[in-house]
Amino acid sequence: MSLSFLVPAFLFGCLAAGVPIVLHLFRRERFQRVRFSDVRFLLGAQAQQMNHLRLYELLLLALRVCVVLLLAFAFAHPFFGPDDQLDGPVTVVLVDTSFSVSGPGQQDEVQALARAAVNATPDGHLVGVVAFDDEARVVAGLTGSRSSALAAVDSLSARPRATRYSEGLTAASDLIGDRSGRLVLVSDMQAAGWATGGGSVSPRVELELRPVRPPVSNLAVVGLDIDSNSARVDLLQVGVGPDTTVSLALDGAVVDKRSVTPVTGRSTVAFPVKFPASGVVMASVVDPSGYSVDDRRYRLLDQSRQATLLIVVGDVQSSEAFYLQRALAPGSYTDPFAVSVVSAAALGTGLDIPEEVGAVVLLGTFGFNRRGRGLLASFVQNGGGLFVAAGPAFDGDLVEGFLSRGTELGFGVSQVHVNPVTLVVSESRHPIIRRLGGLASQLSEARFTRTLTTDPGVGIVIARFSDQAPALVEYEVGEGRVLFFASDLETKWNDWPRQRTFVPFLHEVLSYLSDHRVIQQEFVANKVPAGVPDAPGVFALVDPPGRVVVNVDSGESDPTPLSQDQFVASVGRLAQAGENQVELTAVEQEGQQQVWRYLLLLVAVFLTAEGWLGRLVA
Repeated sequence: MSLSFLVPAFLFGCLAAGVPIVLHLFRRERFQRVRFSDVRFLLGAQAQQMNHLRLYELLLLALRVCVVLLLAFAFAHPFFGPDDQLDGPVTVVLVDTSFSVSGPGQQDEVQALARAAVNATPDGHLVGVVAFDDEARVVAGLTGSRSSALAAVDSLSARPRATRYSEGLTAASDLIGDRSGRLVLVSDMQAAGWATGGGSVSPRVELELRPVRPPVSNLAVVGLDIDSNSARVDLLQVGVGPDTTVSLALDGAVVDKRSVTPVTGRSTVAFPVKFPASGVVMASVVDPSGYSVDDRRYRLLDQSRQATLLIVVGDVQSSEAFYLQRALAPGSYTDPFAVSVVSAAALGTGLDIPEEVGAVVLLGTFGFNRRGRGLLASFVQNGGGLFVAAGPAFDGDLVEGFLSRGTELGFGVSQVHVNPVTLVVSESRHPIIRRLGGLASQLSEARFTRTLTTDPGVGIVIARFSDQAPALVEYEVGEGRVLFFASDLETKWNDWPRQRTFVPFLHEVLSYLSDHRVIQQEFVANKVPAGVPDAPGVFALVDPPGRVVVNVDSGESDPTPLSQDQFVASVGRLAQAGENQVELTAVEQEGQQQVWRYLLLLVAVFLTAEGWLGRLVA
């Protein structure tokens, strides 16, 4: 760990430490001479007193100097960062391992280009290797050994994952740090790799591209939809390919197949087939010139038990529940939830909450009369789960009035954030967070411009906003549970519905409230649950028992590349962002550590000691 300062100019304040030293040297207290008849019996006592006094004065001097130094350090805002023990210029080889470099002959070309990049590292440069697809990993840290880097390159192979240049560039920039050097990118320059996120490269780093040739054509199965009497297979053809055969299989046995001439772009092949209520359907094509991993797609027919939910809104004609409905019940035959939407006014005019409802989501309170409030309060008191989200149509006083009953909920007022805040997990052991797994770390992707203040009181704060305000709080009300989220579930106060964590978060929240564990049946590679291989196919689950299917990201099947000029221009626009990111990282580290608080505490301790010792000397 190395010590850094956010505002190092305040370190000039250390010069003020010379003031107590000067005062000590030039304003020392001298004893007054007193004539006495015989001093033979006083000399020893005077010498001993003088020695003690000098020791106390030196201690006082040390305390005062320390106070001045600590104040200077506190105002400079110190923080501890990673220790960069390896200095000097570096070369980092960034290698693409997504399945868009898995075509015929591409892996050999990737290995050759990466090895050549390592061998071409200038003398005096340290070399490192970073592999990336939709996540980055450092496979060879910075070292002076070319053989270690070459061995790391030889161990790499393509994985069934998508390309995300932002992941690779960020990891490479972190490895380079504030050094100068070269970044050599070995990739097919796939345009789809820039679909999400953005990387950051320092202007002090020279970017060198080693392009891998894409396949001449690729045919992929990018969709498989099944209804009661038919199946539709969506194909994507890039380039000109030969005729092929599209096959449809149930539990490994081919039930139908058709010869087709793929047209460039997207096309659909329909099969008039009726499938049973359970089983695994696989659609596949024959494509010798493209990627083999996207030649098949799986669909699970097994039905999962649905949890019944009730969404309460202020106005059923409004868009309050639009994103929530799409997240919970997108309209496929495998919907994990059975969702009904009612207005708050309807609960007060004769409508009851059905017994099969496991949880209620409250989004709006307009029109909530006494009967409706009592109905919802009774539902929670008797063991029901309630998820309350803030928003323009939310009246915190009204909700707290009929729910509190001995439990202080502490709903406050809304506040606008000029600089958007993010979500931060504060209770990682909570079942909701545990079930999210790796996605919990990605909750910070959403940006919130408006939130509702709340005093959690006896509630459990599961997540906070980055300004430390409670974001998700759980309360026990009677025999039931209430989860309060301090922003809306639309896009008026945040952009969360557009982020990949929105759907799984809502599924886990409402599964938790309704005591119903939703078993997701279809996954994309790299988003699989624990114990499931990261590859396309059908796999068994142990806890809970069941089956899941894994498919590749269909967006990766288009190998259309960017030109080298376009690619360099995309990275060049991010150069200033890289400089800003360094400053932002320093601010975040200092804000998390807040060493200055401890320094000021030491100042208070030293001042107390100085006062006590000063009185003793006087």
